[in-house]
Amino acid sequence: MSSPRAVISVIGSLNVDLVTRTARVPVGGETLTTESFDIGFGGKGANQAVACARLSRTQQQAQNGGEGDVEVRMVGAVGDDEFHEGFLKSLQKDGLNTDRVQILKGKKMGVAVIIVETGTGENRIMLCPGANGDVQVEDLVDGDATVALFQLELPLDVVLHNMKTARQKGVETIINPAPAIPLPEEAYQGLDHLIVNETEAAILSGIENPPSWDEVAAVFVARGVQNVIITLGGEGVFYKTSKQQSSGEPGRIVPARKVKVVDTTAAGDTFTGAYTVAVARWKVMSQEADFDLDAAIAHANRAASLTVQKAGAQSSIPWADEVPEA
Repeated sequence: MSSPRAVISVIGSLNVDLVTRTARVPVGGETLTTESFDIGFGGKGANQAVACARLSRTQQQAQNGGEGDVEVRMVGAVGDDEFHEGFLKSLQKDGLNTDRVQILKGKKMGVAVIIVETGTGENRIMLCPGANGDVQVEDLVDGDATVALFQLELPLDVVLHNMKTARQKGVETIINPAPAIPLPEEAYQGLDHLIVNETEAAILSGIENPPSWDEVAAVFVARGVQNVIITLGGEGVFYKTSKQQSSGEPGRIVPARKVKVVDTTAAGDTFTGAYTVAVARWKVMSQEADFDLDAAIAHANRAASLTVQKAGAQSSIPWADEVPEA
């Protein structure tokens, strides 16, 4: 008897990335000769979908058409310009189902202009939504989905509508609210997993320079979130659950791996993808046991640590067999 198959629906953005690498960012009115320029595929939605697909199978499985135990569906929109065909083929090569990606006539792809400082690996991103901004408010969550994963690069009303739809259908719901904007209370009510970085945590909680991450997490738990995950860069990942909050237990920090950083682009997306795969597998296999946050976060940290050691967005996301066990 075959094992049940998890289905992850990633409802989010698809962008073309225009990436320039430079020793430093120019000041106003200054022209610099940069080190390199590349065109790649990105968007937080597509990056996280690729991370889910790659981190749930090996590259050989994808090349051989192997389905594995997780199906990943990309849901969103692209323009009908010169980029969309290559983008969809790239997603399919990684093992993604792209049947729910709309091709909008007369529209341009979303575009992200990315500047990477080669000395630190830090990036600065300017985003033009393109076709992503034309996704309509309608039900995009399939009834057979195990997990629905959201970001904030689609129109907010589309995201909020489908988060509500996912909860109504009993689909485990995860949001990585980036780029961060204050969200209405309804976004948090019954939310299973909230994944934010330090900046996003401050914007969404309203607490700047918090005395402790427990205080920030308590805000989200009070709004209705079950699991709060705050990524802290080189300091690791903090998490707190509603059960910990109820029992008075403090949150925990899972340490990060120490590596040489080349480019931080898509590191957060890799973390989110790896975490989502862990949730999906748990949801279909072992709901009697509590979700092992320590193990899921430690694995997601290891996957993200590989991403930051390579340049690029989707091209830097590892496959499952590339991530070390410990």
